[in-house]
Amino acid sequence: MTHAVEVQIMGHKYTIRTDDDPELVQRAAAMIQAQIDELRRAGAAVASDRLLLLVAMNLAGELLHKEKAAWHDVEHLISSLDEVVSQAEGLAKAPLH
Repeated sequence: MTHAVEVQIMGHKYTIRTDDDPELVQRAAAMIQAQIDELRRAGAAVASDRLLLLVAMNLAGELLHKEKAAWHDVEHLISSLDEVVSQAEGLAKAPLH
């Protein structure tokens, strides 16, 4: 179901049409605005388009770090499962007493 979600970023209102949960869209806009505010507090006195580019790069970087961490977790889980399977196979081959 398509929703029209109104968000505000840098003092401008935008209507976003999306199939996503409206709360998710609001949270995404809040994340963007928080990044903008953080860059401004850090003294970034740049044009709006450059500021938005910096925010996009920061958020993309965070996403890539989380993706890498998630893959590391998956690889660790697979390794652990392989170990459990090996142990189970060993137990299955053991003679019954």
